[in-house]
Order: sequence, then structure tokens, then C-alpha cells
Amino acid sequence: METSEIKEALIKLGFNLSDRGAYWQTNAVFRNGDNQTAIQIYKDTGVWKDYVEDTCFFPFKKLVQASLGTNDPAEVNSFLGKKNSFEFNEKSAPAPKIEVEETYALDCLERLLPHYDFYEKKGISISNIEPLKGGLATTGQLNQRFVFPIFNKYGKIHGFSGRDMKPPGTNRPKWKHLGKKKNWIYPLYVDSRCKDQIEYRNSIIIVESIGDMLSLREHGYFNVLPCFGLSISNKLTCAMVQLNPKHIFICLNNDKNSTENRGEDASFKNYLNLLGFFDKDTVKICLPTQSDFGEMSDEDFKSWEDKYEKVKESSQEDIIIEKCNYLVKNKKISKALSKKIKLLHNE
Repeated sequence: METSEIKEALIKLGFNLSDRGAYWQTNAVFRNGDNQTAIQIYKDTGVWKDYVEDTCFFPFKKLVQASLGTNDPAEVNSFLGKKNSFEFNEKSAPAPKIEVEETYALDCLERLLPHYDFYEKKGISISNIEPLKGGLATTGQLNQRFVFPIFNKYGKIHGFSGRDMKPPGTNRPKWKHLGKKKNWIYPLYVDSRCKDQIEYRNSIIIVESIGDMLSLREHGYFNVLPCFGLSISNKLTCAMVQLNPKHIFICLNNDKNSTENRGEDASFKNYLNLLGFFDKDTVKICLPTQSDFGEMSDEDFKSWEDKYEKVKESSQEDIIIEKCNYLVKNKKISKALSKKIKLLHNE
């Protein structure tokens, strides 16, 4: 393909290109990203790299496939208007970089104090906190935070998540993270009860934060994985594919009292992203009855559990299509992601 053809295709896909000489920079249309420097695409080959996800370099066809939401070569070729759409030189593709993730010595845990008063006052039992090997930090970047070490599958610490414990009004973010949270599969590798219950319940619950996870654990749900924000990362998706549950429940925050329900919008976007990996009836959306699980009373949990059981056995197809069409109409979702709505109609 010629540079002009690559550029034309990218514009048709909705990419907003910034010229950087030998390459363009743009946002990740295929995941509805708004970071205009996330993707780097070489003009002469179409070879590209996602710097936010820190991927290796991929051929142009992979970008077209991801953006169209299809693995069908005929559909991709039809879009590009060529029989041999991918017959261009990929020899000049830069060599992929190997990510070396920082890990931390296990003896750093000795500096975390077993002070659980903050969470005990929130109704979280020590038996649900101690296995996570966290504690109060009194020095360093996470000073005056309750710190949860994040373990990888090799038993090494590759990050920390710290909950602020200072009084309200100190103008500090509630949560602060150290490490690459896009790589975190928590608490799968620190507390065996997590994997055991994922297998026993044959399901996974996705929440925004460790705080939500702790509240659910207090009510007997240990099959919970936080996504540390509003987006389910590629690594977390891959982990769920390997775990192969019958059901995945997306349970992000319910910002129903705000002008914009960001948690609900993000839940439907994540649903569409997961359609490429799971059957449409595997993934469910079941938001908390209050703003988050930490705000819920025992009565609220009973209501949520009733909804959880109903959602498990029912189809959400109609409401998901309606909500996704709303997101498209109000330009809250990319055209590329909206194309995945058609997967809901496939038998």
C-alpha cells in the first residue's frame, strides 16, 4: 500500500492523525481511547505500536482488523477496496521492544504496619485483610496510606495500591498506584481463595477498586478482580480467557446521582470490548445499588444479590443494544467499538 492509501484508510476508520515526519501519532480508536499520542503508525509500511498498552509492533492489517472489530479478511479487504490489501513491505518494521517490568523486594513488606483500624471501622474484618499482606505505610511515596502489594504469577511484587487514610479535606487522591496497573491481576496471586471461588462459582466479578473488592469479600464473594479504574486491561482480559468462567459480571461504580454516569457508560464499553473474547451471554452488567459497594448496607447487598441472580439467568441483549445505541448517538463511543454491536445479533 502507498502512504496515501494508508492515510485514507486511517481517516475512514476515524483516526485523528498528527504528522510526526516518518510516522503519525493518533488515539486508539479501537478501544475508544482519547490519548492522541497513544498510537504510532509508520507512513511507509503502516506498521504500528500502542504505547499506552506497551505492545510490540504490529502490521497494518492488525490495526484495520481491530478498528473494524472483525477477523474476517474479506471484510477487511472490502473496506480497503483491494484484493491483496496487505501486500506491502513490512521489512522496515522496527524491532519490537521487550518490556522489563520493575519488581520490588519482598522485605519491603516489613515496613508496612499491621494497623487495620481504618478498614475495621468500615466493617471489613481482619481475616479478609491479613491474607492480602498489606499494611500502613509511614514513609515514602505512599505515606499515610494503607498499602496493598500487588503480586504477579511468579510470586514477585510488581506494584502497590495505596488507600489514603488522612482525614477528608487534605486534597489527596483516594487511591495512588505504583507500578503498571495494566499488568495487575489482583488478588489472584496473593490469596488462593480468589481462584478457588472463581472455579467454584464459575464466575468472575469485575469492580473498580480494592475497596469494592473488600466489601464484596465481606459478603462472601471472593471471585472478585478489580480493574483499577474504568477500563478492563488486555492482561486482565487474557487472564479471564485462561480462567474460562461461565459468567463475567461487570460491576463498576454506579454514578447515578451525577450528571454523567461514568461507571455505567464504561461498563457497556467494556462489555463490547469483551465480545471479541467471550460469548454475549457470558458477560453480564450488574452495577451496585449505591454509588459503589463500600456505600452499600446489608439491605442494599440483599437487593444487589437478588439482581445478580436474576441477571445470571436472563438475557440483557435488548438493554445493551439500547444503551450502546445511545452512546453512539451521543458520541460517547467510537464507531469502531460500535461495530461490535452487530455481534449481539450473531447466533
